[in-house]
Amino acid sequence: MSDAVDFSVPYWLIYYFHVIGIVSLVFDAFSIYLILFKSNQIDDFRFFLLNFQMLLEIHFQIACCFTDIHITFLMQPVPLYPLMVLLYIYQVASMIVCFVRKNQSISGTLTSFSIPIPFIMYLLGFLVIYTLSMVGMYFSLSVKESEKLQFIKENLPEYLSQFQSLPNFSIYQANSMLFIMVIVAVTGGLLAFLFFMAVLYNIFRMLKFIKIQMSPTTYRRHRAAVYSLIAQFATSSVCFLPPLSLVFVVFFKLPYAQVLVELLLVIACFHSPLNVTVLVATFPPYRAFFSRVVLRREAPGLTSLSAKTSAVVSHLS
Repeated sequence: MSDAVDFSVPYWLIYYFHVIGIVSLVFDAFSIYLILFKSNQIDDFRFFLLNFQMLLEIHFQIACCFTDIHITFLMQPVPLYPLMVLLYIYQVASMIVCFVRKNQSISGTLTSFSIPIPFIMYLLGFLVIYTLSMVGMYFSLSVKESEKLQFIKENLPEYLSQFQSLPNFSIYQANSMLFIMVIVAVTGGLLAFLFFMAVLYNIFRMLKFIKIQMSPTTYRRHRAAVYSLIAQFATSSVCFLPPLSLVFVVFFKLPYAQVLVELLLVIACFHSPLNVTVLVATFPPYRAFFSRVVLRREAPGLTSLSAKTSAVVSHLS
């Protein structure tokens, strides 16, 4: 049967999680290194791309790192699975805060383009409440430990012996609370997306307005940072494949659901390498640094030439 549950241990997926987890942590560490030590030309924006100022900002790269650790290592202890919801929303929220900060840093004294502080505080409050609400509703779907076997006897009696042989497992019910959670998730996600689009439109409108008031180098630097953020925001959508697939599996009862979710988890785990590749490819200072490192390894005698080339690239960007 296409909808039968396979209780065999997917060792290939476990090994893949461990390998891609280590690879992702290396990529995450490299991205943090770039932002901290190779971002001299982007002033204080590097601290908001990293969001490293205590608890007041959210850190996108650290959010990516936490997500990788959870998917590839911590999700194997099944009770920790709901943390995935928290980390996904945390990651997207951190990117939205990056765009808000970029809008404020470009606007400067242009009050007509600046986002009012009370509205920013409202946004932060909304993101916190939305995140906690989603996690709370997700946890409420779980069946208590003492009621798991009884739930299986009533709903999945043909799988009772297989479930009893498992060392640990969790059950989440597809009840009315799941329907409410989906509505809240879609509504909150739509509001956040509309706000993101409004901020993005405001940033491009502002860049067009102040282009003649700043040097070409400063203008290109701001524009490159915005394009890099957009590209990273787009790659973050990869992480949402597993939870979205679960929703479709539950509501539409898709065949081969278990295989589908496993394949989407494989794709989602590749998020950090993809994100760091996009970060390096779309931001000129990082691209210049990476090119200089590659040239130095390929031709040690061309170190001085590569340094001059990188300096020219950085100046033109």
